[in-house]
Amino acid sequence: MTHSEKLVAMRKHFATLGISPIAGVPPIWRFLWALGVAVPPPVFMRFSSVAWILGSVFAITWAMYICLRFSLHQDLFAWLVIGLAISAGVLFGLGMAWRCRAIARKYNLPLWADYKGQQQS
Repeated sequence: MTHSEKLVAMRKHFATLGISPIAGVPPIWRFLWALGVAVPPPVFMRFSSVAWILGSVFAITWAMYICLRFSLHQDLFAWLVIGLAISAGVLFGLGMAWRCRAIARKYNLPLWADYKGQQQS
């Protein structure tokens, strides 16, 4: 099965399970797929991978936001910005990884490499 065939199967499978397309696949994943990047959906990834990817993206985004929002108005120290960004990234990454793995456990979803679409009973 190709990546795009798995995505079609996953969407149908999620619809039968009642999983919202937004809950199963965050916007950044849909953006990456639109660019042609074959990254597995987060509910089919390992906890550590989801925590690392989403935590890093959030930390970088948060640091950029803080720098753009406050750098012209206040005197923020670099270590404070970095510390806040890392803390926020860790919390967000762990929270999202926990949520994704909870969905995967609830619906007994395998890792992406083992996913074959909806299993017939």
